[in-house]
Amino acid sequence: MVSSKRSYVQQAFDEGFVCVFPTEVAARSYLVDYALHSNKRAILSERAISFDTFRSMFLKHEEHLVPANSLIRSLFVHQMLAGGLALPSLVNPRYPEANGRFISYISSILPSLREAIEAEALPLLADEMQRDLLLLYQLYQQFLAEHSLFEPRYAQPCLSGDWDLSKRYCILFSDTIGGAQDLFTSLGCPAWLTLRPTPAAKLATLEVFGNHVMEIKTTLRRIRSLLSEGVPAHSIVIGCAASDILLPVLEEEAALYDIPLVIREGKLALQYPSGRFLQRLQEVYDNQFSLESLKSLLLDPGIPYKDRELHHRFLRRAVDKSIVHGSLKTHDQFTQMLADNDLRSWYRGLKQSIIDIVTANDIEMLRRKLNHFQDTYFTPEQWKGTEGEDVYSFCLDAIDHIKSAMQRCSLVVYPNLFSYLLSYLQTKLYVPQQRKGGIAVYAWPQAATVIADHLFILALDGESAATIERPLAFLPSQIEESYRKEIDTTRANLLAASLGDGRVTLSCHAKRYEGEMLPPSLFMEEDALLNHESSPNLSEDPYLQELELYSQNQRAVARSLDSQIRFFLQASRTSLLPRRDDYTRHPIPKTLVSRLLEEREGKALLELSPTKIDLFNRCPYAWLVHYLYKVTKEDFDVQRVDHLMIGNLLHLVYQRFFSSVGNFDPALLEQYRNQLGSLFDSTLTELYGSEGPTPSIRSWIIAEYREKVLAILEQEAKLFSHTQSILFEHELSFECDAMLLHGRIDRIICLNPPDGRHYAVIDYKKGEAPMTRLKEPLESYQLPLYRVLVQQVLKADASHAAYYSIKEERYRSLWTYEDSEEALLGEELLDGCLSSISDALEGGAFMATPSKQHCSGCDYRPLCRRRFATR
Repeated sequence: MVSSKRSYVQQAFDEGFVCVFPTEVAARSYLVDYALHSNKRAILSERAISFDTFRSMFLKHEEHLVPANSLIRSLFVHQMLAGGLALPSLVNPRYPEANGRFISYISSILPSLREAIEAEALPLLADEMQRDLLLLYQLYQQFLAEHSLFEPRYAQPCLSGDWDLSKRYCILFSDTIGGAQDLFTSLGCPAWLTLRPTPAAKLATLEVFGNHVMEIKTTLRRIRSLLSEGVPAHSIVIGCAASDILLPVLEEEAALYDIPLVIREGKLALQYPSGRFLQRLQEVYDNQFSLESLKSLLLDPGIPYKDRELHHRFLRRAVDKSIVHGSLKTHDQFTQMLADNDLRSWYRGLKQSIIDIVTANDIEMLRRKLNHFQDTYFTPEQWKGTEGEDVYSFCLDAIDHIKSAMQRCSLVVYPNLFSYLLSYLQTKLYVPQQRKGGIAVYAWPQAATVIADHLFILALDGESAATIERPLAFLPSQIEESYRKEIDTTRANLLAASLGDGRVTLSCHAKRYEGEMLPPSLFMEEDALLNHESSPNLSEDPYLQELELYSQNQRAVARSLDSQIRFFLQASRTSLLPRRDDYTRHPIPKTLVSRLLEEREGKALLELSPTKIDLFNRCPYAWLVHYLYKVTKEDFDVQRVDHLMIGNLLHLVYQRFFSSVGNFDPALLEQYRNQLGSLFDSTLTELYGSEGPTPSIRSWIIAEYREKVLAILEQEAKLFSHTQSILFEHELSFECDAMLLHGRIDRIICLNPPDGRHYAVIDYKKGEAPMTRLKEPLESYQLPLYRVLVQQVLKADASHAAYYSIKEERYRSLWTYEDSEEALLGEELLDGCLSSISDALEGGAFMATPSKQHCSGCDYRPLCRRRFATR
């Protein structure tokens, strides 16, 4: 009895068969395995072939005919629909503009039309669909004949007269190949051809993990252990169902565990930088040159642009001018609002170049426009020296394939040719020719029949593990499977995977981001499930072992990866190395201190505003980075709602209202309400025009703030009745030792007009007030500083200090009379903070004060690096 894949295949080789395998990968792997492990130690390469190669030997056609391919089929459908062909059951006649979306679907059913028409299922379809399928088949047959083409799926397998009957063939794992039995039957069940299904084997246990990350990490830790034991990488094979979802995660995690992978499947051409470049050109056009699509195109580091600094300057300017989108027309927001002739000229050229590429309708024009774009915007070497260069050549070769197909179909032009190129590339995988050594990763079910000493197959849930051949997939699902001729090879593939020569590990997971999954029913029936609540080898994870050492567990046993050792040694020479110029821990030199001072009337002074004082109070090093190094946070996002502009609008409305009111009289509230509402409307029009910023945002601003603005009147009547607002947006400053204190106060109210010296200082907040009462530690020194400025400059008492929150529709008073406990506390805390700043300035001591509160949300953590982990 056959007990392994190796003995099963070697037996067929030893019997003299030319062995036919499900895939070319399996054929090559068993040739190598036979040469390494059989007694003969050698075998001819022609003794193993793939099923596709074998089947093609019997598809005879006239020599002058050329096989149709996916490009030719889609061009045929395009011609038919453009010529007015009505297929109401396949294409909705009420929406002819959507015909292009149906081309790929209709062209995909063309190879199956003969089988569908000859099958018993056709009478089961609606009359209209029967008519459409018959008409489409007749026109396709006529098209093939007129252009000297033939459809490979229509050709019936047959033996040629000179076939060598002495050579014997054996189709191995025949039950995993959907068309093996049909081929055998169509050839007349010849004696020289043998079908051998997968040998009977016990189904391997399927391990079920909670989620896909747990499954992948557990598998990689097992492989890491094998490699550390000396198992060569070529003896390990990974299979992956749902590879389009899991492969990116698998690659990322494998890199962390120092496991080299070789993805045998490859990726779509559009997923490489050069392919992504083509896709982003189309996105810019489809989004009518929106700022977001331009950022994706111009900031892509994988594209070899000639002048990246120009791109950054252009995008910064667009953000500064709040430009959100362009237009396919001559004039758009970029050309009208950039206010820079050089940038405007550059943008016009880029825009026209992209439009020319996307709207090209013949091959030569498309080539010229792409070459023009390369010559104008790319460096001379383009993608040379990288994997992407081969992909770009691959993409350009696809243009030649389209040209050849168009010539074969007698087409000169094709609308939206560039979009057609992208749709074609979306179906093409690019596999790098230069392969590095590592563990081979195959897609399911390709991995099922591959031989390996250690086979790991991931994500074998019920849906991902299913391997069903559907030659008539376009038939409605309510038609029985027997009529649709579906062939389910799932069980055979799972049994083939279980039949191992070494260790076989099958696994799946119950949940991932896309939803929840169930194991295949076969494993439930055979009671071959092993559920893991947690990873069975979690203690072997080198990163968790590292964390145990970090927690000062001296008894912890840790085996470091090469990358961990390399990263630590690198960090010990750089970021972990104590430095004298690390100003997060050491004072800055006197020469740098002088740069913090401003020259004012022959004096070197440190200018301090409420913002500067608050930042110093939060962290002196953050203050140093901002005001000495001049590091500012760049924002490349244009907000649809400009909150800063709205804040300016509200401030301006209040300034105009209170400056016109004079003495506030509560008896005139209704008059004030009408006046304030009119001011809001007129100021809104002044800042945004009659329709700006957009109709929808304008409506939102009115709905959100017009009534909120009026709420201040009731609050004013309660707190500041018969008072007079005297100063607005008023700048005050005075010298204090070596410091120049200054601030801009939104509004100053005289509490005892007309000539009294008791004032109230008001600061407007569009959102919530930064604090509701004055306590230690102080969250903001703004109002205490305003109190000092009023005393020193205006020689008056700041008897009342308050925030007015437009969102909360109320005042938040921090103190309400001059010598209150809160006012004196604010003065004391401000003096202490200014003294700390003075001492820091004297000694250059602007060291970081790391804490969870101070470091949370800090923009300067990458510079400070006081709270970070090294791996």
